[in-house]
Formats: sequence, C-alpha cells, structure tokens
Amino acid sequence: MSEKHIHEWLWFADQSHFSVHDLGEVTYLYCHTSGDTHVFNAVSMAMLEYFTQAPHTIAELEEDFPSLMGLSRADCPRGVVRRIFRELDEAG
Repeated sequence: MSEKHIHEWLWFADQSHFSVHDLGEVTYLYCHTSGDTHVFNAVSMAMLEYFTQAPHTIAELEEDFPSLMGLSRADCPRGVVRRIFRELDEAG
C-alpha cells in the first residue's frame, strides 16, 4: 500500500472494542474482538486517545501529534509519528 493512500484514509479507534488498565508507567489494552492484550507506553496511549476522539488522517496525526506531546517538530518528526502509528496499526 502506498504512503499516499495511508495518508488519505480516516482512522478511528472505537473504545467499545477495548479495555484499558493502567499500572504505573505501563498501560495494558485488552482487545475484546481478538482477545489479545497489548502493552502501551505513554506515547502510544496518547496516539490511541487521539484516534478515539474523532476520525483523523495520518497527515492530520503527523501535524497534530508533536503539540499533543508538548514537543517541537524537530523533537517529534513526521517519520517518528508514522513509525509509532504503524506499530499501533500492526497491533490491531
């Protein structure tokens, strides 16, 4: 799949599909549909929460995410945001 197509799709995380359990610096996310449990850090949780608020494109995520994390674009470049997103997408 081309990068262009990934950027054009709207992505949304439906909170009814998972349960979240915080244990200190680590968050466990249980997916009701797959039965899998995933371990998330604060950055991954911030990205997931971004997608639970409303559908967004990856281009919007790349633009918005540094400020959501309180970082500059130099500290949180688009490539890093895309990599984190891909990891979440692969986790399902």
